Amino acid sequence: MKKLVPIVAAATILSVASLTSAASIKGPVTKITPNADGSYTTIVKDDATKKEYVIEVTDDQTKDKLSGKKIMVDDEVKVKFEEKAGKNISAKFLKAAGC
Repeated sequence: MKKLVPIVAAATILSVASLTSAASIKGPVTKITPNADGSYTTIVKDDATKKEYVIEVTDDQTKDKLSGKKIMVDDEVKVKFEEKAGKNISAKFLKAAGC
């Protein structure tokens, strides 16, 4: 039991640290561009700040939604992303109404 406590504490600290580096926005998709490697580059305009964010989509579930036209330009989406190597990488990309 004594060995388990530090492991749980470390896991909790790491999960909280990763959550603090994630940003969330909600707004319409203004552009979707497929990339040669199978990923997508999207532009989402945040409703709150009116700023446009370039979001790289690399996860299979969201790529399937984009290629299957379940998420299209002008759809309202909720996006959580993390900045990695100067790029905004999506962690969660959902239609605001659900998808």
